[in-house]
Amino acid sequence: MSNLNNSIYESWPALTADDFKKTSHLLFMGIQAIGKLMLHQPFEPHWANLAMPLTSRGITTGIIPFQSGTFTVDIDFIDHIIICSSSWGLSGKIKLHSMSVAELTGKISATLTQIGVEIKINQKPQEMSNPINFDQDVTPRVYDEKVVNAWWRIMLSTYLVLLKYHSRFYGISPRIGLLWGTLDLRDARYKGLHLPAAKATSGYIACNSMDDAQVEVGWSCSNEKYPVPSFFGFSYPFLPGIEHEKLQPEGVKWVPAINEFVLDYDQLRKSKSPESDLLLFFESYYQAVSKRDHWDPELIVSGVPLSPSFCKKE
Repeated sequence: MSNLNNSIYESWPALTADDFKKTSHLLFMGIQAIGKLMLHQPFEPHWANLAMPLTSRGITTGIIPFQSGTFTVDIDFIDHIIICSSSWGLSGKIKLHSMSVAELTGKISATLTQIGVEIKINQKPQEMSNPINFDQDVTPRVYDEKVVNAWWRIMLSTYLVLLKYHSRFYGISPRIGLLWGTLDLRDARYKGLHLPAAKATSGYIACNSMDDAQVEVGWSCSNEKYPVPSFFGFSYPFLPGIEHEKLQPEGVKWVPAINEFVLDYDQLRKSKSPESDLLLFFESYYQAVSKRDHWDPELIVSGVPLSPSFCKKE
């Protein structure tokens, strides 16, 4: 970052579990409500098109079809606003601040209506214990701009590492994005092995996503069973013995409560080269899973295009 003053932009800012917990509920529920709008897109296997892409200021739904046009909802974590915009030229903004979930989601709905988008969503939050419907969650909630911006900057820095990791896989791998159901940034790799038996024991969300052998890595600080800012490695189906693998870098550990390997964020911040160590963790985890589960080694490529001389016509 030779042209960026590191005194005003810290790629890996401090973030504690306690600080994030205080502001996470309103953030999480607001993102879920916006994410549910993306369900109006055509379904793709593994819910592949529902991960929210990152932007240089926050996250976005991307283009969502509506009647003969489209609309988009962007969340800006620098100015802390939500922008609803349409292909017919109308737009509206919502300022993010401390309020109830019911007030925030009501404002999102009202703003969409003002620009001509009439869409209803399921008011029940997904993938969390003891959910309260958005429109019934009237308790005032904290929105801390500094903490939210730090969370997003860490996610963006992780995304830059995931871009390198993502580029080295030749198989099925959806776009990198934020899973609004769990508030995890993830990159997923699929083996291409259909697992229909999973449908017999899983719920609606899982049976449409956990139907292929897969490896996921990414960033999380909202897991109810491990609410620590951390990076994770997860695979499905579970591989007996995987917990005994020795992964790199130093500090990676197995957490039985979630059946995942994690690298705590505070541990990574101590590194002299956090980007390199994080990429090492992601690749180390994939290698451990792929060898144990006999993935095709040719799925890993260089991430570099063939040279012009190689492609030159005879």
